[in-house]
Parts: sequence; structure tokens; C-alpha cells
Amino acid sequence: MTTPGSSPRSRALLALSSALLLLLAQPPFGLLPLPFLALVPLGMGLERLPPGSRSLGTGALMGLGFGVAFWGSSLIWVLTQVAPTFSWAYPGFGLLMVLLGGLSALFSWGYLQLRRGAGVPVALALPLAWVGVEWIKAHFPLGLAFPWLGLGVSLTGQPELLGLAEWTGEAGVSFWLAGVNGLVVVAIQGGREGRIRGWLLALMAAMLPSVLGIARAETLELGEGPRVAVVGTEVPRSLRGEPEAYAREALEQVRLALDEERRAPPRTEGWGAAPDPASLASIDLLLLPEATLPLPFESAEARPYRDALEEVARELDTPLLVGTQGQIPEEGVTNAILLLSPEGRAVDRYDKIRLVPAMEGGYVRGEGTRVLGADGVRAGPLLCYESLFGVLARKAAARGADLLVNLSSDVWFGRGASGIKSLFLHQHPAHLVLRAVETRLPVARAAHGGFSLVLDPLGRPVGPSLPPGEGAGVLVTVLPKASGTTLFTRTGDLVGRGALLLSLLLVALSRRRRPAGDSLVVP
Repeated sequence: MTTPGSSPRSRALLALSSALLLLLAQPPFGLLPLPFLALVPLGMGLERLPPGSRSLGTGALMGLGFGVAFWGSSLIWVLTQVAPTFSWAYPGFGLLMVLLGGLSALFSWGYLQLRRGAGVPVALALPLAWVGVEWIKAHFPLGLAFPWLGLGVSLTGQPELLGLAEWTGEAGVSFWLAGVNGLVVVAIQGGREGRIRGWLLALMAAMLPSVLGIARAETLELGEGPRVAVVGTEVPRSLRGEPEAYAREALEQVRLALDEERRAPPRTEGWGAAPDPASLASIDLLLLPEATLPLPFESAEARPYRDALEEVARELDTPLLVGTQGQIPEEGVTNAILLLSPEGRAVDRYDKIRLVPAMEGGYVRGEGTRVLGADGVRAGPLLCYESLFGVLARKAAARGADLLVNLSSDVWFGRGASGIKSLFLHQHPAHLVLRAVETRLPVARAAHGGFSLVLDPLGRPVGPSLPPGEGAGVLVTVLPKASGTTLFTRTGDLVGRGALLLSLLLVALSRRRRPAGDSLVVP
């Protein structure tokens, strides 16, 4: 007799249901309580598979369908926004579906191995398999690491609930959410008494870290940090391939935005309060987006634009961080953040370490994480896509950064602040919420064609953001700061590595104990 819900059609529906729920849990939708429920249909489908080794292949196919459906819809911007400009995006999208769909299949296969081979309970097997695969995705070799939209990112719309990340990092949040999903699977599939007990356990597991996070947000003492100005720009896509024309337009937008800010009335409330009408006269750091000067900074072609940037720094008498290009002798050009002193001198540079596959093939990798400091302000640089990597933010915090800065160019990946064309523009900066909570550092983001914003050490927005589609603008704000160093900053990602290693160990031990020819059975 067929187990209820075990037909091919019902399995497909359960996998697709999980994909849809997870899509709606992630930015820009962020619908609660879906982060705690999105994996439940897939988990139920895997639990209902009949005994036997063939279930491993069937489960892997369910995971593959789930992965292709979720990632295909979440990354649709690759086809709609990137592909019309970059032809490599079509095969790139196919490669992403192979890799991400394959990892989702690996999750289902690993889950079944833990459940049926090692006898691990649902509420532990599900987070072990999920977080182990997330760790692989974030550390994939050949430059293909892609820690995009981990399960923990689904809670970034409610940053007060993310307090766990201060101790465990993003992986700990994913483990918690996946564990609650597992408890819900148990509750749904138990008998009457088991169902009541299961739902109570699931509710308690969801509430306890949430309450701790909210309590931490209420009790964390925040002081007054540096005053920063963040400039957002929107250079037309048509200037791609014309770096000098691009630089002229970008710097003209910067100049106009700063002039408009000088004429703006003072802000008198909250962290964003300015002490006088000339708010720009008192800033400690100015941020300009990635690739504001898309030429090697010391090249002859860059001279007039370099002079213009140096003049901005001198006029405002403040350090300036700007996206440009660097050069490593005998290696090539880097995607870089340059630090100008208040006197307009280039005093330090960060070269991007994590390059976007295919899109940044013309750059060489930087040589290591560093902190850019001038006039008492120490900034931990995260250049565009590097905001996905908690390890980079952690290293910057461990080296004494006062804030994290993210310079980004998002114009190739989306348009506007709403609708399907804006999916990437919401997904990308959401990762910075986790970086703020993990390190308890404020974050300032200057974007070209995306959201420019400021976050406090709790991951909450400080004042309004500068949305895409509304032209260039400036945010001037005092950054809240917290004291001390987080446990995650000191220890790193123990949960992600631990989940993968424990999963491998349990599966290996179960295979050694299993007699030859034995089929997998549900414990």
C-alpha cells in the first residue's frame, strides 16, 4: 500500500511548496513565520519515503526539484537584468542551477543518511544536513563560493531576532531555524499526544532565541561613534565600456549631491542629528560607491578624476573612501577601495579578495584582509559581493575596525526599489544585517544603483536609506557604536564546520555498523 503523500506527484508538490515558502521567507518579502516553516513540506516528503536504498535517489531528486525551483526564482534577476548586458549570464545561470540544485539534492541525500542510517532524530538531522550544505556552498573551491541567501538571511527583516548570530554567526541562526522546522515536521506527523507535545517544543524552540535576541537589543548599550557621509549614485548603464565618461558622470553626481546636502536644513533628532546647517563640515569619513573611478588610480587617464577626488577630500577636510582600481606589479589590476587623507593624499588601499565569478575575470585577487584607518576612524572594507562573507567582517572586527563599510555597484543587477527588477537590490544588502549583528559593528553602505544605507550594531537601519531609482543623494549620520568583541569575532564559524564534520562522522559510523546488503530503514 502506498504511504500517504509518497506518490511522485505529492512528492513534487511538497518540494515545490517548500521552495515557494522559502522564497517568500527571504528578502524582499520576509514573511513571518515562514523562516520557521519553509522546510517543513520537504521534510515531510522525505520522511514519507518508503524504506530501502532507492529512497536515497528519490530523496535526492526531491531536493534537486526544490533547489532548482527556489534558486531559479530567487536568482531570476540573472536572466532579466544581467543577461541583456553580459551574455555569459545565460550559461552562468545554468551553472548556478547545476551547482545549487546539486547541493540541494545533497542536503536531501544527507538528511536521509542521517535519519535512516545513523538514526538521528528529525530535529537534529535536518539542521545538521542543511547547515553542512550551507557551509559547502560558502566554501566551494575554484572561486565559486556563493553564500547567497542562507536560511539565516530570512530573518534580516527582523534584526532583533538575530541576536544568536553574535555568538554563533549566520550558521547558528540557520541551524536554529532548520531545527525548528524539524520539530514542526515531528509535530505534524506524531499522534495526538505527540502532536501537542511537538508543537509546544517547536514553539519554545522558536521563542527562546527570539526572546534572547530581543532582550539583547534592549540592553546593549550604544554610544556615539564617528559621523559619516554616504553618497549614492546612479550612472547610466549606457556608459559601460567608457570608463572616462563614467568617471565624469559619477563625480559630477557626487559633486551635485554634496552641494545639495550643504544647502539642506539641519537634522535635529536621533542618531542622524547634525550639529549645524553645515553638517558636511563635521564628518569623520566620506564614502563613495564602488567603481566611482573605474580606472587604475595612478594612471595618466585617471589624473583629472583623481584631482577631483583629492579636491573633495580637501574641501571637506575629511578622509574619503572611494571605489577605484589598483595595480599589483607584475600581476594586474584589482578592484579596490582607496583611502584619501583629509589633505587629499592616497594613504592606503584595499584590494578585493572575493571576486564575482565571470563578471570580475579581468581583475586579480587582493592579498589579504586589512583595516583602512585615518584620523582615528578604522574601517573594515567589504567590497560589493564580499558582504556575503562573514569571515571577512570577522577578521576586520578582530583587527580593530570601528565600522564596516560596503562600497557596491548594483546597477547591473536590478532597477528601481520595487517589483521583480528589484529582487537583487533587496537581497544583496540584507546580508549586511547579519554582518552587523555578528560583529556588533555599525555598517555604512554606499551604492551605485542600489540601496545606500547605515545600520547600527543591532542590524537596524539608522534613519532612511537612499533607494535606487531616485538619483544621487547623501546620507549624513552619527554611527551608534557598541563596546567589546563578540564571541563570533573571537572564535569564527564553529557551527558551520561542526555541522558538516558531525554529519560526515555520523554517516561514516553508520555505514561501518550496517551489515552488507542491509537497506536503509526508518528508525
